[in-house]
Amino acid sequence: MMKVAKRVLPGVAAATALSALMVTALVAPSSLGAQESSLGDVTFTRDIAPILQRSCQTCHRDGGVAPMTLVNYQQVRRYSSRIVYRTGLRYVAGAMPPWYVEKDIGIQHFKNDPSLSDWEVAAIAAWVENGMPEGDPADMPPPRVFPNNETWIAGQPDLIVKTNEILVEGGAPDWWGEIEPVSVGLDEDRWVSSVEIREVNDVDNRSGNAADRQTVGQRYVFHHMIWG
Repeated sequence: MMKVAKRVLPGVAAATALSALMVTALVAPSSLGAQESSLGDVTFTRDIAPILQRSCQTCHRDGGVAPMTLVNYQQVRRYSSRIVYRTGLRYVAGAMPPWYVEKDIGIQHFKNDPSLSDWEVAAIAAWVENGMPEGDPADMPPPRVFPNNETWIAGQPDLIVKTNEILVEGGAPDWWGEIEPVSVGLDEDRWVSSVEIREVNDVDNRSGNAADRQTVGQRYVFHHMIWG
């Protein structure tokens, strides 16, 4: 089953497993966290860390849905070549961060837009090319503080909708299929301001310790969703 929550909107929940995902459209373009220094002078603490905090760490952190953590210098250095490759893909499948809104048409200002500017993509590549200098520790921004996995990231939802139960066999390959539509129970048109998808499963976790889950993001099955 899957749970989707919405603000003046609907929500979803998946029974065998589901992870949290929030998409919010409306106002406030994201601001650059890093000063646009010369590409020959890019450091981790001053330039790269703010980019990762804004655009990557929602997923790439302890308890996040991504398979690796990108919070400190050593973690990022380890995956540096992969980061350069993925961010360099830009708007094709597999690009990171995943944000496929066309940049030359339609609405461009989205709240929580994680996409990178051309300068940020170039800065990441230049940083790796120049030997990945760590920089001055005093330039490191304060760490982001994330809510626990039991908290609604988008705030208390106006509507919660559950999908029908979804069974995924153990050891089976990833399933890329369509989830059966369910009624949201509304009798009038409403604007959707945000959607959050939460994992709901039948795994006994009475210990209450999410760290006991030996899976990506301490979740079991669900990891990505495209919705519309």
